[in-house]
Amino acid sequence: MRRAVGHAGAGLGILACLTWVLVTMNLIVLSTGGSLVVSAVGAAGFGAESVGTLKAAARLCKQGRITDATIVSLDERFVYIPSGISEWVTTVKVSFTDASGHLITAGYTDHARAEGKKEGQALQIVYDPSRPVSIAPVGLDPRFIDAFFLALGSAVSAGIAVYFALRAFG
Repeated sequence: MRRAVGHAGAGLGILACLTWVLVTMNLIVLSTGGSLVVSAVGAAGFGAESVGTLKAAARLCKQGRITDATIVSLDERFVYIPSGISEWVTTVKVSFTDASGHLITAGYTDHARAEGKKEGQALQIVYDPSRPVSIAPVGLDPRFIDAFFLALGSAVSAGIAVYFALRAFG
């Protein structure tokens, strides 16, 4: 349930960003109150997703176990968004056996190229024994980067909301 709420928060944040794009392009017009609501919803949405992502990554750092895994599939793609974001994103799916002997298939997304990784290759991962599908490569969990940018989006949206609140209420 918490995961669904967090993803709903990200959805609301993205919807708020889309609204701001439409306002910037003069395709829609919002009142000061409407601008305040959109900004507040964006701040809350991105904030909720950031907290959820950060908690999952922190739990993995504290409780994670290192194990060997085998790469099942790789999906490497270049992401380009005209606002200035362009990066390689690689989704890695692996299979491994957890501490209780169950075969687990899970994945993680990295903000980099595959860098020589290929299907069938062995690598080390960290997994959460209480939620074995929560994994990351050994080293820095890429979700910390995601949480940072979500928190940054939340802060920017909150700042915009404060601006419109001052305009609306003096």
